[in-house]
Amino acid sequence: MIDYHSHVLPAMDDGAKDVPMALAMLEQAGRQGVDTVVATPHFYAAEDTTESFFARRQNRYEQLLPALNAQYPQLLLGAEVLVWEGMSKVDWRPFCMQGTNLLLVEFPFSTMPYWLVEELENIILVQGLTVVLAHLERYIPWYTKQNMAQLLDLPDVVVQLDCDSLTSGFRLHSIAKWLKAPDRMVLGTDMHNADTRAPQMEKAVRTLSRSRIGRLWLDSVERTTKILPEL
Repeated sequence: MIDYHSHVLPAMDDGAKDVPMALAMLEQAGRQGVDTVVATPHFYAAEDTTESFFARRQNRYEQLLPALNAQYPQLLLGAEVLVWEGMSKVDWRPFCMQGTNLLLVEFPFSTMPYWLVEELENIILVQGLTVVLAHLERYIPWYTKQNMAQLLDLPDVVVQLDCDSLTSGFRLHSIAKWLKAPDRMVLGTDMHNADTRAPQMEKAVRTLSRSRIGRLWLDSVERTTKILPEL
């Protein structure tokens, strides 16, 4: 089981505040069956530079590295990139999940920007990247079903759902009304700490396994993980 979305690097963003908390988060994820965790700290182009982001990310990773051992899941580096108009002119390959062409992107919590689909399509077609849509279910209050259909129609797009959104059957079926059955789907804990926003992978998988649509989504997660670049 791969966690495609986490904020586990210590003192990097609004996630783990220090090394002990990061280790507690990883330990919890491991106990829930997670083999690999991708650290995806926020990158806001309006507030940060590429050089500063990567230097800080490497520093935080090196703080954590000496404490990592076989009892914890494998930890890989990535980023969660907030979209912005004109972003397709930037080379996003360095921001992809380590060793892959998978780029995790998040959207503003507002109506869908008119330029969003074109920017993502250019990144996919021109740069040859696979775009992973972070916690797509969170945008249901702002996006129309047509908006969702446009995003799901992007070439080889991957939908990432947050585990804490899938911990009850009611929420699962509410999301399913909007997303139906995406062809490519992965899960992410989006964990930020070890208590109020702790990993919920085990509970999410258990909830999914109890319904027909949930089992279909789990099948999609398994198929998608097999065909994506190996992590």
